Amino acid sequence: MKSIINDIHWPAIIKLVNSDELLLLESPRDWLEIACLYQHSFQEGDCLADSDGQQYRISAPEAQQDSPVAHLPNLSPQSFPLTPLELLPWVKAHALAAGQCCIAKLGFTTVAQGIELVRSLDS
Repeated sequence: MKSIINDIHWPAIIKLVNSDELLLLESPRDWLEIACLYQHSFQEGDCLADSDGQQYRISAPEAQQDSPVAHLPNLSPQSFPLTPLELLPWVKAHALAAGQCCIAKLGFTTVAQGIELVRSLDS
């Protein structure tokens, strides 16, 4: 069975419902690290958005199986893409949480540019 992780266009971000900070993921390895770290902390509404705007709902790990990755959170593709207009408040809140000023001037025209802006804010 094909892994959903192969469908994700990197870089990507994770938006947690109870945080203004966005988690930047550069590669599948970053997802695996975050998934292990947060495996029991993900909540309803947490999502991963890739640089093409595809959103994936993050849900609790499945019950124990024979697979060594059975306890990783599940990613479910959503039928609606994330638009730059929807991403903008996330990026502004992230910038504010990071102590950036002049967030009113932040803008971008693609989701990929928005994720690149998150990368630059985190540098």
